[in-house]
Amino acid sequence: MKKRIISIFLILCISILLSVPALGAMSLSNFEKIRTYNGQFTDVSASAWYYESVCNAYEYGLANGKSSSVFDPGGAITLAESMRFAAVLHKGYYTGSIEFEQGSPWYSPYVDYLRNNGVPVSAYRNLNANATRADFALIIASAVPDEALTPVNRIYDGAIPDVFESYSYGQAVYKLYRAGVMSGSDSTGTFFPGRTITRAEVAAIIMRVVNADSRVFLSLAAELTGEQIYRKASPAVFFIEIYDDADNRIKTGSGFFISESGIAITNYHVTIGASSAKVTLSDGRVMNVTGVYDYDWKKDAAIIQVEGRNFPYLDMADSSKLSTGATVYALGSPLGLQASFSRGIVSQSLREIEGANYIQLDAAISSGSSGGALLDTAGRVVGVTSATMLNAQNINLAVPINVFNEMSYTHHVPLRSMLIRTDYYDGFFPAPDFGAFFDVEPFDVDTSGNRVSYAYRINTLPRSVETILDEYEHLIQQNLFVHVSNLTTGGNTFKVYYNSRYNVNITLGTDVIRGQNCVMVLVS
Repeated sequence: MKKRIISIFLILCISILLSVPALGAMSLSNFEKIRTYNGQFTDVSASAWYYESVCNAYEYGLANGKSSSVFDPGGAITLAESMRFAAVLHKGYYTGSIEFEQGSPWYSPYVDYLRNNGVPVSAYRNLNANATRADFALIIASAVPDEALTPVNRIYDGAIPDVFESYSYGQAVYKLYRAGVMSGSDSTGTFFPGRTITRAEVAAIIMRVVNADSRVFLSLAAELTGEQIYRKASPAVFFIEIYDDADNRIKTGSGFFISESGIAITNYHVTIGASSAKVTLSDGRVMNVTGVYDYDWKKDAAIIQVEGRNFPYLDMADSSKLSTGATVYALGSPLGLQASFSRGIVSQSLREIEGANYIQLDAAISSGSSGGALLDTAGRVVGVTSATMLNAQNINLAVPINVFNEMSYTHHVPLRSMLIRTDYYDGFFPAPDFGAFFDVEPFDVDTSGNRVSYAYRINTLPRSVETILDEYEHLIQQNLFVHVSNLTTGGNTFKVYYNSRYNVNITLGTDVIRGQNCVMVLVS
């Protein structure tokens, strides 16, 4: 009896092994070049997007021309030809061989092979009909196992505009998108499932299957409602409080996490002047900011570290792809009102102001929104809300999120290391003393009226006047002065900065004093 049981077990094991040929040989490395392409297809231009795919598909023995000299890249393929590609990919992956015996009709060996190896083919009755893109995706996705189609892309459920996973071919299409084998026909990833697939497209797809290095990288996110975006994003956005050396709270702003480890983003002007900072999370917890990784004052960008772990965080989009007119959402803490949410459009996707690039938007933001998240309709960050134009209606600005891709996340230092120590004009703390900072003597000092005017000859400055003005503006911004307006007088333009905590103004520009070209610093 025991022998009979063992015999039955062996027969069963053998039958299972026979259902998948040569399991030990499974690999994409089974596919190799077996012939050489010498430019014989006269209708395949070397400048065509599909040129390399056609050449490789021919050399790997996966695709032939319509004739010895014609490939017909724009031509259609039939369902029967799709079955052949599927059978060749399956057999090549599992056995290392892509050879099939001839049969009648010509496609019967391929169809029989697929049927015998559990690849579904029975849904198609007229195999001589042209294959659609949906047909081909469904057939090819079944031809190789999941381990050969490892996901490399983040494609959210419902993100392909014209395909849902509930469709009969939907899961196959999403699998191929996520594996980088298919990528759609436009910038939004539209699939066009009902279109007849071309021979050029087929060549590209099968080569991406057999050669993982040729796969396409992309990310697609489904459009969400405003309510869904708020629920998704608000736990990752926080209220930040900035403290000086005396532990006085000097200002507030916003920020958001980009990593569960506590790496977060805010504006540079939120962090300047800080000796320490605390953040209040959406659940009410208060955490310390342990340091700053990197900052760029010209681009108004800062990357900070918050103590703790396992934070909810936001995905970042590619802000270079943001279009004027696109719907966006702003999430931050204006006037200290945490988790305030507003909706608007991109008024201009790239606006240059004073040498820096911004996203212009009309979503409502106010003081304290700085450092907050500007989100697209998928809930991904496209920018960091940073400024609102005074005396203007709904003209607001955000720093493009791509700016932060160029910054370092590897080592953080204490916030107070950002501070520039300086001397101040007598009686006008915290206005930095221009002459003391750049080691130049004032050429002229005018104390008439309720302000003091300091003139410094340009020819005595240690660097160009443009560089010096840029550095001094950085310095006064770090001392919590905010650019509030421009004044034009006598053909010269002056920038006006204001520190609301100490009620001090600095007016900065150039003028001619007693025949000398001078930098002017007016403090009041």
